[in-house]
Amino acid sequence: MDHLSSSQSIPSPPPWEGLKLEAPAAIALGLFDGVHLGHQEILRRTCQSAERLQLVPAVFTFSNHPRAVLNSTHSQPPLFLIPLERRIRLLKACGIREILAPPFSQEWASTRSEAFAHDFLSGHLGVRHVVVGFNYCFGRRAEGRVQHLQDFGRRFGFTVEVVPPYLVEDDEVSSTRTRKALLDGNISLAARLLGRPPEISGEIVQGDQRGRLLGFPTANIRPVLPPLVPEGVYAVQAWDDSSEEPEALGPGLLFFGTRKTFFENEEPVLEAHLLDFQGDLYGMRVRLELLGKIRDPRKFENAEALIRQIEQDRADAQAFFSKA
Repeated sequence: MDHLSSSQSIPSPPPWEGLKLEAPAAIALGLFDGVHLGHQEILRRTCQSAERLQLVPAVFTFSNHPRAVLNSTHSQPPLFLIPLERRIRLLKACGIREILAPPFSQEWASTRSEAFAHDFLSGHLGVRHVVVGFNYCFGRRAEGRVQHLQDFGRRFGFTVEVVPPYLVEDDEVSSTRTRKALLDGNISLAARLLGRPPEISGEIVQGDQRGRLLGFPTANIRPVLPPLVPEGVYAVQAWDDSSEEPEALGPGLLFFGTRKTFFENEEPVLEAHLLDFQGDLYGMRVRLELLGKIRDPRKFENAEALIRQIEQDRADAQAFFSKA
């Protein structure tokens, strides 16, 4: 690996300008998309080391996906599993006290690995201990690997802890594997990889009131991120996520897809029917935990046939609610 002087390898101004930690830290580095079980192990070890070394547990991540900046083709970067706000909440729930989450940019992309370690981690943040996963990459063109970070740590005054792969069913837990499970409709596998149910977040918006006319009021949801799961009807546990302390809204059914019974060329919609909730939902930020898929979407002959199916969906969903 080439070793360049700071003036040659750092953009001006540096991308970390304005970032700071309030106290000496043990810091975990990574994207932490989904905060799955592998991430949780990294975070657990970060907090453990911080306590042992009398440091503050911290995380450095990016608010956007680096591939959104690095892609030179028209291919789209992977969709995030959860929104940034939820990612930050989960990091805090794992014991992390300080979180730095700047947007990834061309300036970050052009920063050499040695400058990242020497000028940012050591010089700017003054970190004492770094925790990373076994496959962590950093620096321009991902030139830095774990062994380089360990070498930089010895030279620049911080220790490096490398966390091995976390396995579920003899295979590595990763955001990619979790994303594929969701795209395949394997809700139970995604839940085992995440250590909790997969979820969809969004805002309740005004709909056409069709569900109310059928006797099953539904809440129309504008998702924060495009849903990764196949279209269908799902059993869900709903939460009001509008404040720092989420409140349970109870069990429900989620429909994702086109309403073929009433519309021919409609874009897919998200509609939630909450079984026990009474009240005004408009404008609320909700989080829907996916417990399992009940059926695929289909076109019904008339409204009466759809009503009978919704009643059956409510009954079929009980098996998922009893396990939740």
